[in-house]
Parts: sequence; C-alpha cells; structure tokens
Amino acid sequence: MVSIEKVKEFREYLRHFEREIEIQNSSNCCCGVTLTQCHTLMELDKQDNVSLKKLAERLYQDKSTVSRIVEGLVSLGLVDRVIPQNNRRMILIILTKQGISVCKKINAGNNQYFQNVLNSIPQEQLLIFVDSFKTIVSKMSEANNKKTIC
Repeated sequence: MVSIEKVKEFREYLRHFEREIEIQNSSNCCCGVTLTQCHTLMELDKQDNVSLKKLAERLYQDKSTVSRIVEGLVSLGLVDRVIPQNNRRMILIILTKQGISVCKKINAGNNQYFQNVLNSIPQEQLLIFVDSFKTIVSKMSEANNKKTIC
C-alpha cells in the first residue's frame, strides 16, 4: 500500500510538472493556437481525415466541444471540414497545408525542448522513467474509465 505521504509528494510534483508544461506550451510550442487546439492538431497530425466523432473519442471530449474547437481551427485556416460523397451525413476533418506546417513547427519545438531535457538524464534512469510514466498514464486511464460521473 502506498503511503499518503508518497501520494502527497507525487501530487506536489505532478502540479509542478503541469505548471512547467504550461510554461513550455505557452512560450515555445503552440504557434499561436490554444493548448486545446494544439492537442487537436496533434491528433489530426497522427491520423488525418478523421470523423468528428472519432476525433472527439481520441481527445476524450464530447462531440459538441470538439466541433467548437474545429470551428476555431477552420477560422484560422488550419483544418477543413470535408463531406464525403459516399456518406453525406459524415464530416471528416483534415489538416490544410497551413495546418500541416503548424504541426511541423509544434513537433519540432517540442522535440527539441524534450530532447534537451531528456538528454540530461542518465540513460538507465531515462528508460525506467519512461516505462514508469507509461504505466502511470495507463493506470490513470483505466481508473478514469471506471469512474462514474456524479
């Protein structure tokens, strides 16, 4: 059983981590888009030409929220909505050339930042950390999927 002191210590470092990520995101990586828009672009960069419903699932957001995010990205010229000829009820979201360019800048900035940070950690420590971090994120996802909304 994990002690409450370890839980408190973990939460303290997690809050600090969140603040550091926020500073890094606002100063280096988001290229003039909000963090939510940035996350949406990164999901589209992984798999472009995706339905609004599927994008909402991948972002863990409801469809109406993602629709508003996409509307903002359309206004910025970073994504387009496309209605396929074979299914007129579906809307696919695709990156524009400008959107692809912004994604490349975001990825390059983040890659450089984290490469600099991670290069300062001894290799054996880094391997353990990344594996542990993946486990924590996975366990958090499992816990959140089991959680009921009050």
